[in-house]
Amino acid sequence: MEADERRTGRAVAHRPSTEPTVPPSRPVPAAPPAPTRLAARLQRAHAIADLRRQAARRLPKAVFDFIDGGAEDERTLRDNVEAFDAWMLMPRVGIDVATRDLSRSILGYRASLPIMMAPTGLAGFFWPDGEVAGARAAARAGIPYCLSTNSVGSIEHVAEGAPEGERWFQLYFLRDREWMQALLRRAAAARYRVLCLTVDLAVQGRRERDLRNAFTMPLKPRLSTALDLARRPGWLAGAARSRLGFGNFQIGGAAGQGFTSVAQHVASLFDPSASWDDIARIRDAWRGPMALKGLLHPADAARAVALGIEAVIVSNHGGRQLDDVPAAIHALPDIAEAVAGRAEIVLDGGVRRGTDVIKALALGATACSLGRPFLWGLSAGGTEGVSRAIEIFRGELDNAMTLLGTPTLEAITRDHLRPRRGGW
Repeated sequence: MEADERRTGRAVAHRPSTEPTVPPSRPVPAAPPAPTRLAARLQRAHAIADLRRQAARRLPKAVFDFIDGGAEDERTLRDNVEAFDAWMLMPRVGIDVATRDLSRSILGYRASLPIMMAPTGLAGFFWPDGEVAGARAAARAGIPYCLSTNSVGSIEHVAEGAPEGERWFQLYFLRDREWMQALLRRAAAARYRVLCLTVDLAVQGRRERDLRNAFTMPLKPRLSTALDLARRPGWLAGAARSRLGFGNFQIGGAAGQGFTSVAQHVASLFDPSASWDDIARIRDAWRGPMALKGLLHPADAARAVALGIEAVIVSNHGGRQLDDVPAAIHALPDIAEAVAGRAEIVLDGGVRRGTDVIKALALGATACSLGRPFLWGLSAGGTEGVSRAIEIFRGELDNAMTLLGTPTLEAITRDHLRPRRGGW
């Protein structure tokens, strides 16, 4: 009867029941909802490598290669991952690890894990509304999300779609300095708390996979790729529903319309003449914490700290800019020595396991930044795919900390590392 009232909005007369009175029975718990096909598939991903394989099956080859590829011979791309093998973990025993605390303050925000979502261009190209999907997953997990200048969704769109959580905005140096200042004002108005200024994209590196695939934004099909596209109906359907472009350059009719390669976009809009004086002016203009991304040399890190920049991000742009530069984890110890605790350090590049995070923390990092793992999870399953990637890192990190004998992140020290025989 109550159900009738709820359906019709009218009171229903209660008639005396002629049925015999039966003692009330204990309520039977409702069966949990059956997992969706997507959820079941994501649960079969037990490592980040599994999400990468799922992403490769869903995306057209040219799109997957844009995520997966690096510059020229891709030596730095490989080194970023393989360089973690130069270090072994050294466990300690007899330590109470019954409870673990995986949280860490990152520029004043208490994150549930020592990781953040890296600024990655074109996330909305891999999954519909991909930037919002990533920001929602990060907010759900309690970790920072950094929006790229080269996002599909605009600053305002992402803020409206994912209003909760810790949001950073990543900025490149643009030839149009007024537009650059406008982006800063828009980010502040939309409550992005931290500015991440990237300084290693004076020009785009030679990404030969993209050149061979004639990768453009939006994708311009060729006869050689038509069959590949036809085999990815899920991605095609999402792309057809999306307004693809560089969202932060399309407001008010700005540049970025039509088919363009990312290299053309960078060459036409980005400024290779930017100097430390320009970095100092941005530091003065931004009223909040600031991180400088793209540093490998310890002298550059020291200079950033001298300008009052609160965090440096050790990064070679995921091996996508200049090939044959040091892996990020190799550059980290010297930068940590140069910074000497005067700024926080984020390690960006090659992080694929919870043990990689531990190694970075032991070598002086405050946290790690996830680029490709975020995009693989996003491409495999949107918000839920990103959440699965975070869940994998959380489980691996917690397991490793327990076995290492470190109940807190602060307990992880250089003494927990040993160089591997024959390592760098």
